[in-house]
Amino acid sequence: MRSEAIDRRTVLLIIGFGLLFTILTTRLFYLQIIQHQHLSQLALRQQERTIEIQPERGRIFDRAGRPLALNRQSLSFYAVPGEIKKTRQTAKQLSAMLGVSARRLEQRFRSRKAFVWVKRKVDDTVAGKVKALDMAGIHYLKETSRVYPEGRLACHVLGFVGMDNQGLSGVELQFDRAISGQSGWIRISRDATGQRLPGATRVHKQSQPGQDVYLTIDKMLQHMAERELERSLEESSAKAGSVIIMDPKTGEILALANRPDFDPNHFNLAKVSDRRNRAVCDIYEPGSTFKIVTSAAALEEGVYQEDDIIDCENGRAVFAGLVVRDHKARGKISFRDVFVYSSNIGAVKVGIRMGAEKLAHYSKMFGFGKATGVGMPGEVNGILKPFAQWKRWNAVSLAFGQGLAVTTLQMITAYTVIANDGRLVKPWIVKELRRPDEIRTKVGKPTYQDQVISARTARRMRNILQGVVEEGTGVEAGLEHYRIAGKTGTAQKPLPNGRGYDPKHHVASFVGFFPADNPKYLIAVMIDEPKGVQWGGVVAGPVFRKICRQMTAYLGIPPGPQKVYAFARQKQQSSLESITGIVTVPDVTGQSVGDSKKRLQQAGLRAVCLGQGKQVIGQRPFAGKKTNPESRVILYLADSDNTGISESVLTEVVVPNLAGQSMRDALYILHAYGLRADISGSGVVKIQDPQPYARIKLGEHCALRCQDPGVSE
Repeated sequence: MRSEAIDRRTVLLIIGFGLLFTILTTRLFYLQIIQHQHLSQLALRQQERTIEIQPERGRIFDRAGRPLALNRQSLSFYAVPGEIKKTRQTAKQLSAMLGVSARRLEQRFRSRKAFVWVKRKVDDTVAGKVKALDMAGIHYLKETSRVYPEGRLACHVLGFVGMDNQGLSGVELQFDRAISGQSGWIRISRDATGQRLPGATRVHKQSQPGQDVYLTIDKMLQHMAERELERSLEESSAKAGSVIIMDPKTGEILALANRPDFDPNHFNLAKVSDRRNRAVCDIYEPGSTFKIVTSAAALEEGVYQEDDIIDCENGRAVFAGLVVRDHKARGKISFRDVFVYSSNIGAVKVGIRMGAEKLAHYSKMFGFGKATGVGMPGEVNGILKPFAQWKRWNAVSLAFGQGLAVTTLQMITAYTVIANDGRLVKPWIVKELRRPDEIRTKVGKPTYQDQVISARTARRMRNILQGVVEEGTGVEAGLEHYRIAGKTGTAQKPLPNGRGYDPKHHVASFVGFFPADNPKYLIAVMIDEPKGVQWGGVVAGPVFRKICRQMTAYLGIPPGPQKVYAFARQKQQSSLESITGIVTVPDVTGQSVGDSKKRLQQAGLRAVCLGQGKQVIGQRPFAGKKTNPESRVILYLADSDNTGISESVLTEVVVPNLAGQSMRDALYILHAYGLRADISGSGVVKIQDPQPYARIKLGEHCALRCQDPGVSE
């Protein structure tokens, strides 16, 4: 019996061990054979950390190979938490040097991760100090940072990149795939405690650099455009502006400038609105610069000839229930003079005779209502209603540039039709891509989209536009010894509710080209909401002229014979004043207060006196400046002329006493002094800071608190 019991236990034990062996064998087979690949990958993820190696981003150059966007090596610091012994102390030390929250760093260092970033792309000086500490668990690797050596120059064209070198706007975004290259990576192995194994960091894949980009932009022309745009906005206190320079034969954009602007090296510090490429993203009603469509279509269709007479109704007429006015009353003038002197009434009559359907057709043919396809992010189509949706008044308003919305780029592109013998040219801004092995890929090329009008009509239009500059509204754009052609535009801005137009806010513009008989350069200037004088010919025309003058010197464009090209500037000035009604500020410096007031009154201007005394020792605006009738002229008074005032040497000003001045007069006075205003309330000035007669630097702010008259504190 005892022997049988032992045998039975032995059998059960053998069976149990057999089952256990079977289970273990099955489990091992499952883990080592069936789950082998999955578990191996899991182990690798636990033991290794893969870090991406960013490729070197392709550089950006102008058309002459001058660098606009480059790269530099920066150190990025990371931590292996398992290697850090003194977590809190390490976090505090790094926080003070890197400007990162110590609490946030400590949280990262206490994590169970194999890898955490400390800070990326650290300034070289700071990086050197961090390296010198040789802190346990703190390591670094080299990454490339984007650098824009010209700062703000062409910022809206170039765009900018993010922390991971990804393009976020401009050419950087549009060509990001070609510029960015291909990433590589390294792998770091660690042991069970999370510490990095010695010699276990290895490169698994090398990164491949991106392609270089060559633009159509000319760095020097870009400088000229930006400088003159900046000056114009300062002089006119305008809200914003754009300038584009283009080759009308090829469509190459040689310069594209916007204001406000930003520094792409520090794009995160700029307002979002300042980073917007207004020339391709913002729309406005063009006003009279659009009249080239009306006039060219009429000539092409044979509806009018240059000498045909049109009655401009002495400056006021009603069409389809819409009241149309001219800036200067005129009677019967020729078709040519309708556009030379920019008569809205005459343009409407031309459009009516031609017919609404033809006007709509040519508007589309000139490129309005659709994007140009320049190849820049954010380009909009503009607004041009389909003809099927037109009301009776649409043809009336469109004839003189109201009722549609365009971008500055669309406007300059439309003028290629006139400058390029009737053909619409597609604009482009990137010439080619170049790989590190010098293999080149052409990106842009001249593309002629449509033959909009005949070459003969284009020549006739060039003659009319030359007349605009020589004797019409564009005389301020004229450059001595060069044939210039172009058209001015002064457009009221629509009210926010879409019902009517704001009489106080305008867009001033000028689009022109030179030489007029064989155009090689086309320039568009748009100034948004200039203060004071708002005429396109007066605000935007001089910007065109100043850019042209610099371009002729830089490009070596010789002047023509003086007897053919020289302008009678004095005659032009009087012509301009008779057309626009603007006033040239007389020089009253050194005269008595009474005589100065009388002379300003005769010129149609108002005097505002500041200081004590009987003699005028200075004035703002300065003599020769152009302004609207009834504008204020600040007169600085003293009893002698020992305290002269000079625009070139004035760096400090004495704050005027503005108590009791209306808010509008106070703003004007501060502007005349070269100061900025921060205003609260409404009515008249009650309190100001700095106090009256304090000396402060030009451009500083003066806080004004206003109240309605008679209201007590």
